[in-house]
Amino acid sequence: MTDVEIELKIAVCDDSQADRNILGQLLRKTACDSGIPIHIMEYASGEELMEDILAEHDILFLDIQMDGMDGQETAFAFRSQNRKAVLAFVTGVAMPTPEMFKVYPYRYLLKQELLTKGKEDMSAILKEAVNRQKHVYVTAVYKGKMMQIDSDSILYISLKKRGCQIWSSREKEENPVNCNSRLADMYAALETQDFAYAHNSYIVNLKHVAKVEGNLLVLMDGTALSISRSRKEEFYQKFARYLGKKYPKKQPCV
Repeated sequence: MTDVEIELKIAVCDDSQADRNILGQLLRKTACDSGIPIHIMEYASGEELMEDILAEHDILFLDIQMDGMDGQETAFAFRSQNRKAVLAFVTGVAMPTPEMFKVYPYRYLLKQELLTKGKEDMSAILKEAVNRQKHVYVTAVYKGKMMQIDSDSILYISLKKRGCQIWSSREKEENPVNCNSRLADMYAALETQDFAYAHNSYIVNLKHVAKVEGNLLVLMDGTALSISRSRKEEFYQKFARYLGKKYPKKQPCV
């Protein structure tokens, strides 16, 4: 059992009512056994799903072969609006294409194996969605569209004239992403997620710090940032606490 209280919103998008029924029954049984509250929303086409995109689904089960918008087209449209949902492709015969990996699928499920192997997959998908609920997401704007970014993927956030800029481990062409929030407000929301001021102009995700030497820190992607004199003591203290939490001293066996 789990202590989950948040109801997971699950979208099942498939042009076959019979297949939607099978997925729904399997999901309800698995969720009940796991103690995870769920709400299932069914869509008969990619177009129907995208009309309801503001529902902010936590999980999407998506058929690859559909009339109109097929699974691949629907997945790209969905991901442009929802970055955090757990995506599972469901297929009868179609194999995934290399392009599909760009939408970060968590699972590929074969319809003919749902009744025999599906429960294990459903359990893993539900647990992944629960874990993602525990993460903190920030809202930003990319190419005129609102998007949500998992705080774990953020490298650092820098001050700009109005608001701030988010630099993440995403593709280079997707960096930086603009955010209207003040840097101080972003820090207030992310301090518990291991972010620290290294400079009055930027906060750094300590999870991505590879090396610290003197007044310089280097992130795991190679980005080098200076540590200001006024923030140096504070940054070193927070980095030391982070390392102590990540690598706790082993207690001797009694």
